[in-house]
Amino acid sequence: MIPYVGDLSKADAKILKDLAEKSERILEFGVGGSTQILAAYGKGKAPIVTVETSLEWIGWTKNNLNLLGITREVLFADYYTFLPMEEYDLIFDDGADEFRLPFAYKTWPQLKEGGYMLFHDTRRGRDVQNIADFIVKFSPEIESVFINKDHSNITVIKKKKAEFYENWNVVEGREPWESGYEPVDVEKLKAKLANGK
Repeated sequence: MIPYVGDLSKADAKILKDLAEKSERILEFGVGGSTQILAAYGKGKAPIVTVETSLEWIGWTKNNLNLLGITREVLFADYYTFLPMEEYDLIFDDGADEFRLPFAYKTWPQLKEGGYMLFHDTRRGRDVQNIADFIVKFSPEIESVFINKDHSNITVIKKKKAEFYENWNVVEGREPWESGYEPVDVEKLKAKLANGK
């Protein structure tokens, strides 16, 4: 692991490193130690896109990238004018608190199926509430959620192809008695048992 400069635990850094190594297109909100890790370990050659509200933080991060000898291209974007224009394999959400949930809502459509959305600081109440709100809004497209994965402060959400609610009783052609809404039709049940269905 590189000697990153930033407010990340070792467990946080490991999560970022492991997922960056699998990701070619990476987007983050909130520059710092994460930028260094994502740029050092991201797969492929695509630039890391990082969005920030503070010019001061951008300056510090550029300096730290230089001090660490990290040469991967990093594109710095202003939060207020940023429009996600491509698909991403990995999105890390760790910017100014009040913009975290709006950023997640704005960028989720640009995350590829099979990609990961990471939320930092999810041991804090406000950030846990962000996760809950996010899950409610996007649950049909969420494959899995790992809250504070591997003892980190990062919640990892994996995206899948949307699966919206369907009445499986109708879709699977089940009769009302098979769903428990009417008394069991004993003869039909016996026939199913005899057929192994």
